[in-house]
Amino acid sequence: MTKKLNYYELLEIYPAATQEEIENAFRLALYKYHPDHNPDKPEWAHERTAEVVEAYKILSDPIKRKIYNFQILAPLKETIEEHKFSIFQIGEKKKFEDALKDFKEGVELYTTNKANSLLKFQQSYATYKLHESIYNMGVIYASANKLQEALHAFKEAERIAPENNHYKRVVERFQELMRDIDRARKTGY
Repeated sequence: MTKKLNYYELLEIYPAATQEEIENAFRLALYKYHPDHNPDKPEWAHERTAEVVEAYKILSDPIKRKIYNFQILAPLKETIEEHKFSIFQIGEKKKFEDALKDFKEGVELYTTNKANSLLKFQQSYATYKLHESIYNMGVIYASANKLQEALHAFKEAERIAPENNHYKRVVERFQELMRDIDRARKTGY
């Protein structure tokens, strides 16, 4: 999986930037990366300009920005905890290995095809109840603005692994995010 682009870094602004600062940074970045100003590397400039436009679309919309900020707190899990099996758990070990295979495929697909990535995490979770798989399903649901599904997935991950304090924080922050989004929608942000 490739490293996810940080929109704040791309626009060279702080996460607490105002709407005016975002707009100014957007205009500067468009100028900086535009293909007309980078004739020696047009493909790179075109890709970078598209990334700048995407960053602006996300950061200039209050609801999308809240979801994006949440995703920085709760990134996709790329590895799982180690599991040990006794000689009497050969069947469980096989299920775990099958689930791990689907999990890894889901991670690989995440940046290019979120729908298929979600499917792989669902298959992984159905095969063996990996809390990382259901958590990753929540991450994908959140990015697709399917908030109730995301909350359900995060709560399930917390239920399966109650010792994992990160899941507890994610559930709390996600519930806070949902309240913020609800308020923003009611006030017309």
